[in-house]
Amino acid sequence: MVYIKEFKITTSSNSLTKISEQVKETIAKSGVRNGTVVVETAHSTAGILKVNVCGNEILDDIVKEMRRVIPSRINFYHQDGPENASGHIKSSLFGTSVSLIVKDGKPICEGKQDIYFAEYDGPRERSFSVCVSGE
Repeated sequence: MVYIKEFKITTSSNSLTKISEQVKETIAKSGVRNGTVVVETAHSTAGILKVNVCGNEILDDIVKEMRRVIPSRINFYHQDGPENASGHIKSSLFGTSVSLIVKDGKPICEGKQDIYFAEYDGPRERSFSVCVSGE
């Protein structure tokens, strides 16, 4: 059994948006009890992250550190703007998808890690897909 659902999201600039509920909802609708789920975005200046459940301050730290490590600047070879150029690099380094194991109809990371849509440019209208497969 394979079940795929696409979601639309409106982001703000350089932000993390929790999408764990949409992932859990898709798993439930799929009817899969044991298998895998992949969450992916096809955008080149965005990503999908799995983050330990530690409170909002960790989210602020992640965004701050990403901006520190890969700052927006005007001397990138890619010239669609400073945020856009750094967004492409962040997306390449941090990834555009995560895979999760589904056991008894739930992701095994539930309660330990949450899934976030990472906007490295924006604000934008974005999308991400959830694909559940298994039995």
